[in-house]
Parts: sequence; C-alpha cells; structure tokens
Amino acid sequence: MTPAAIKKGEGNLEVRVLPGKIPIIDVDGEIDHYVVPELESKIMAFINEGSASIILDFTDVSYIDSAGVALIILSIQRSTPLGGKVGLVVTNENVLKILEIVGITRLAEGFKLYPSVDVAIADMTGELRSEG
Repeated sequence: MTPAAIKKGEGNLEVRVLPGKIPIIDVDGEIDHYVVPELESKIMAFINEGSASIILDFTDVSYIDSAGVALIILSIQRSTPLGGKVGLVVTNENVLKILEIVGITRLAEGFKLYPSVDVAIADMTGELRSEG
C-alpha cells in the first residue's frame, strides 16, 4: 500500500505502512470532526484486512476533540477482540491532558501510550529489549 495524504479542514492524514509489521497511521495537525471520517475509514480498513494491531502516530497532532477521542475508543474496541492493540504515540502536552481527562490513558487492555514510533514498533512487535 502506498502512502496517502488526505487534507480536510486543518488536519492532514498520512498513512505509512511498514511491510510485514504493524500499520502506522501518521496524523498531523488537528483531529476533529473534519478529519475523523477519513481517519476512521483508514483504521477500519487495516483492521478489516487483518491488521489486529495499529499504531496511531499523533506526534504532530496539536488538538483532539471528542470525535477523535471516540475514534480511539472505537479502534480499541475493534482491535481487542482480534487479539490486537492500539499503540498511540502522543507528545503534545495539551493532547495528553485531554486523553488523561477522558480516561483513555488509564486503559490497560488493548491500548498503550508510547513516547515515540520507534518504541511503539519495538514493543508491539516484541523487539523491545532492555539494554544493560
């Protein structure tokens, strides 16, 4: 699958897929009701094609609204029964605060928060090794 960019409102959606690994959905800008339908379409397409786990790279996301939060929850609900999980990469303090307020950061099953895509890939593929 080739990378695709979709521009709606203030958001920019780019999808990167590592061959043989977990799909990474890279989102820039704001995740709001303008971007969520296309983002949901991409996420559900991967899950429906057999990718139980996905990584949502929100490193460059500056804002998320309730539609974006609902999409994260939906993604977890769809991937968990398949034995997968959603890895979420968030570095923006405002976005993290919103996720903490709504309680997503306390979810243990089917979800994990990561500081970088590299750490998410390593952990979710079982390649994360402790150094020392």
